[in-house]
Amino acid sequence: MSSELPPKAQVVIIGGGIIGSSIAYYLTQKGLSDVVVLEQGEIGVQGATSTCLGGLRTQFSTAINISFSLISRQVFQGFKNEFGVDPDFRPYGYLFLTTTREQWAVFENTSRLMTEMKVPLELLTPQEVGQRWPFLRFEDLAGGSYTKDDGFYGSIEVLQAFVKKARQGGAVYLERVRVSDVSISGKRVIGVSTAEGYEIRADVVVNAAGPWAGQVAAFAGLELPIGPLKRHLFFTDIFDEIPDVLPMVLDIDSGWYMKREGRGLILGGPAGEKSFSHHVDFDAKEWTANKSIQRVPALERARIIRGWVGHYELTPDHHAAIGTFPELENFILAAGFSGHGFQHAPAAGLVVAELIVDGQVQTADIHPLRPTRFREGNLIYEPICAFQD
Repeated sequence: MSSELPPKAQVVIIGGGIIGSSIAYYLTQKGLSDVVVLEQGEIGVQGATSTCLGGLRTQFSTAINISFSLISRQVFQGFKNEFGVDPDFRPYGYLFLTTTREQWAVFENTSRLMTEMKVPLELLTPQEVGQRWPFLRFEDLAGGSYTKDDGFYGSIEVLQAFVKKARQGGAVYLERVRVSDVSISGKRVIGVSTAEGYEIRADVVVNAAGPWAGQVAAFAGLELPIGPLKRHLFFTDIFDEIPDVLPMVLDIDSGWYMKREGRGLILGGPAGEKSFSHHVDFDAKEWTANKSIQRVPALERARIIRGWVGHYELTPDHHAAIGTFPELENFILAAGFSGHGFQHAPAAGLVVAELIVDGQVQTADIHPLRPTRFREGNLIYEPICAFQD
């Protein structure tokens, strides 16, 4: 599709996943239709969005992450009316478990913060966990943290809805186009080049390249600590020995998790190396089986029938990076969501569109997420994550 590349656009977005597509949509909603989205693969087939579970949770330890979840949840609640697509919400809830006093203290601090922000959360003793979900082994727990209103959406359906609406608003999507360089003049980006040798001039360039965002930033001469974290997932055969409806259960100490998917289960395996490898490791399957049986003894009778690998776009503090750089004022970053990209995509799209069109952000205070915090050494660590890196 390289022959269809326009010579110029007001905004070029690098990355056609859920973040880039949300930005494209909200730009068109604000009247900016001259938008080109460049996707190195095919929409919904490659990248972090294609393998995400579609979860949205409010249970975070920082106000900015909770705020982004609440903003996005409001969008999803009106999604069918706005997009004409049912996002297929399943209110399963999220249950985080820990065996350590240190992590229990994090749960307690999170509970206080969420109470201040008027977001419901229940702290549970080990015995209360066992009473509510008798299939869980609870004797070794320090406790659990439960948000019943959280759940899951259809990630591909949501992505396709954003893409369709963005296209209807005038945005142009080009697939199988890989950016290979960023052109700069003074303190401004003036365009991008593709691996095929084509150039597009641009007034604004948005780096929404997910796990590849660090590589794209390097094209612009910027050092950005965003890269991939390999994550294994496994799917079981039909398993009816535990309830059909259960919360997403996450062991915060190991990163193991379990989610009902149809009549089977998705089991979260270990985080692997920081690479783009898609190889499913035998050791990862064995680790997942062992962790599963430790927490849910009945899973000893379950059978894993397949596995796959996804990639988180990881930052050192497990928060997204959104904003500009002082040395390149029109090069905007929206990446590094560290496993939270799908659920925070509507909020990210809203704030980036405001930044581009209005020059300031009204929806949320994104200062804590500024890309320069890494060089400043001013990180905002998020410990409530579904992985251990």
